Amino acid sequence: MPQNQTAARIIANAFLHYPLMLYAFEGRTEQQRAQLLNKLYGRCVAAAAMYGGVLLTPDKLGAVIWLPGKNFTLTLRKEIRSGMAAIPFQLGPKATLRLMNHDAESEGWIKKNAGPKMGYIWCIGVSPEVRGKGYSRLLIDQSMEQMRHLGLTGCWLKTEDPKNVTIYQKLGFTLINEMTVKSSGIQSWAMRKMIS
Repeated sequence: MPQNQTAARIIANAFLHYPLMLYAFEGRTEQQRAQLLNKLYGRCVAAAAMYGGVLLTPDKLGAVIWLPGKNFTLTLRKEIRSGMAAIPFQLGPKATLRLMNHDAESEGWIKKNAGPKMGYIWCIGVSPEVRGKGYSRLLIDQSMEQMRHLGLTGCWLKTEDPKNVTIYQKLGFTLINEMTVKSSGIQSWAMRKMIS
């Protein structure tokens, strides 16, 4: 589906220099990292299309994927069904384990503390030429509207980039938890915005 491929490309590009991805793909060139991120987010977008939501801005310069609490985190069955189970074969064992171990702790904390009526912004990406122009706000607002229609009451996300904490706070999110993930040594911030 071209829309999913576009969303994956936008998100992969946005995460090219992201602290967690630099750690996961340590020793890889930027070009190799870009190719692997396209594969990773191709699978993530496909899973979000099946079990949550995928939104693109009309000009195809911004994208977001999200999951409702009942599908966060994906079960093994849903990972197999959506193609996420192919990720270890596409990324290799080292990168896969680094990502899985990091997210098990950071996303695990959110799953444990968010409650069943939550929605989770899995990934959001905006093309460099339009950053700072309200795209993230638009995509988050649209995601939260979809969450509201499902009866969800809280929108959660996490970030490993300290610059994003301030951006999300300006968008109405509250910092709920800050941790240094043991497996990666990377800071992770969990944030929430109530859906009214």
